[in-house]
Amino acid sequence: MSAVAHELQPRAMPPSAVNAKLISLIASAAIGIGILLSGFVISEPAPYEIYMAGLIAVWALFGLRISRAIVPLLVLLVAMNIGGMIAMTQMADLANTPLYLAVSLFLAFSAVFFASVTSVQPSLYRLIFIAYVVSAVATSLLGIAGYFHVFPGAEMFTKYDRAAGAFQDPNVFGPFLVLPGTYLL
Repeated sequence: MSAVAHELQPRAMPPSAVNAKLISLIASAAIGIGILLSGFVISEPAPYEIYMAGLIAVWALFGLRISRAIVPLLVLLVAMNIGGMIAMTQMADLANTPLYLAVSLFLAFSAVFFASVTSVQPSLYRLIFIAYVVSAVATSLLGIAGYFHVFPGAEMFTKYDRAAGAFQDPNVFGPFLVLPGTYLL
């Protein structure tokens, strides 16, 4: 009788398994927050850019793995940015070019980061799309509120009488909604 009762008692998970699950949960939450922030680009630098720069740096310190399949993406994006730097030498007005190249390089590293993370843990795709849809719905509601002047100050979410959501430009807002809209179909 005591042998049966002893076998029915739940076994505690080893600390390494608990740590692995906790790290996975924190990593998933960090990715989700980053994607949620991608829909809010009212000012430069955007919260997404600051957050993702920190997240990429922390992830790199704790073992970001870039697989062989991702190396061509990294090489091509860095080569494209080097080409942009070379082309910059021919410009008469260099005022905004360094910022443009820095943002292009950041977006390249961001693409490599997401490719690397999802290649190691494909289950993050679902989380990424859900967070993207939530972000798109939130910024769309802001755009609709601005367009219809739902509350005082809502006009800050429109530009040129067009819904812009939480973006600086309606021409960025529209393309941001394409992927979540396609995903929901």
